[in-house]
Amino acid sequence: MAVAIKNAELYHLTRDQKEELSTLLRDQRVETSRSRSILEAIADGVLVTDQHGEITLFNHSAERMLELKRAEVIGRSIEHFSGLFGGIALAWMNTINSWIQDHGSFHPMNTFSEQVSLDNGNVLSVNLAPVINNNEFFGTVSVFRDITHLIEVDRLKSEFVATVSHELRTPMTSIKGYVDILLMGVAGELSDQQLRFLRVVQENTERLTILVNDLLDLSRIEAGQVILSMGSIDLSDLIEEVMEEIDRLTVAENKSMQFELDLPPDLPLIKGDAERIRQILINLLGNAFHYTPSNGNVSLSARQTGEEIQVDIKDNGVGIPPKEQERIFDRFYRGENHMVIATAGTGLGLSIVAKLINMHNGRIWVQSSGIEGEGSIFSFTLPLFTTARKAIKVR
Repeated sequence: MAVAIKNAELYHLTRDQKEELSTLLRDQRVETSRSRSILEAIADGVLVTDQHGEITLFNHSAERMLELKRAEVIGRSIEHFSGLFGGIALAWMNTINSWIQDHGSFHPMNTFSEQVSLDNGNVLSVNLAPVINNNEFFGTVSVFRDITHLIEVDRLKSEFVATVSHELRTPMTSIKGYVDILLMGVAGELSDQQLRFLRVVQENTERLTILVNDLLDLSRIEAGQVILSMGSIDLSDLIEEVMEEIDRLTVAENKSMQFELDLPPDLPLIKGDAERIRQILINLLGNAFHYTPSNGNVSLSARQTGEEIQVDIKDNGVGIPPKEQERIFDRFYRGENHMVIATAGTGLGLSIVAKLINMHNGRIWVQSSGIEGEGSIFSFTLPLFTTARKAIKVR
């Protein structure tokens, strides 16, 4: 009887556990079905891979954007997917493969973004992130968004800015020319008040001319109309030429500044467009000059790091707060420091510099504590022209 009672209790216990398990499985299937329905309904394309790189989810929006049938990709390796893509989005797929092969090669908060242009003319942005739970890697999820319209709007905006800037050049040239003629006394002797008024017009005309030139320059770069004339460049000689222009600037503005150069005599040649690199140096050194108080210090150093030359421009000026550093290379962005506001500028210089350095396959970044007086360090890299070093010059 004891055995029979025990068996009956075990039977009831087993039945209760079975019912609970069935309920859990049913709820899990409902939740899974609900999650899949949500993924199918969203406008963004979603692609999920498991820890082995096999594609496990490919929603309807992804089918529409990428013009691929689900049956072509589900259950296939991401490497097979690269073949269907025709070779585009290589960096995205390489990132997935690197995460799969080495689970320790990323941080749980790591993400990857890339812009992909398809053969049909559409442009997609793809955002990739790892799927992790309790430090265990389960795969990756990629979200595709169609940004074709945004790219087109940005292109139209750039064309509009370029057209308006170009049309402004003609009247600005006339105004500047006639003001210069009046200041030369060609139209007769001027009173002190008239001279003061004309100098104000001349100063503001020059500021407008700089703004128009920067707008045109940025528009041409963004439209892909700027072609670099690449060649070998002696960076040391180019820096010394630029420093002569900066010296003339200090005289013109009657502002004393201590400049220091640290250039090794055996610095290798770099590959680039001399005029554009001159523009980069003048802009960065000009910023250091303008945003550093009188009697401040600005130093420029260059050294070889691998297959690149790294240039560092350091000042002890107003500095850049950490919250502003992410936007410092954005168009028209200027800091909130009183000295920045008081200094004339367009907010386009650093954006142009960043794009030119990117065109040279280089990198640019900034380091600053944001404390006034500790200044900033702007660093950028440029590729070597050759691994062979130039002849050492006697200075």
